[in-house]
Amino acid sequence: MHWITFSVAGLLLAGSLAALLALCAKTRGHGIVPGGFDFDRYKASELSQRGLFNKTRWH
Repeated sequence: MHWITFSVAGLLLAGSLAALLALCAKTRGHGIVPGGFDFDRYKASELSQRGLFNKTRWH
């Protein structure tokens, strides 16, 4: 009966450790890209490559 308790406790510990590692890995880097990014120019370039006409602009 003790082996069931220890295996359940081990699985819970392993699961919580995996969740903690996943959360820590997710928050690294903060998603900041160095330099500027012109979304309108990128969007116009992508749409012109596909032959589409775009009237929308981000302001």
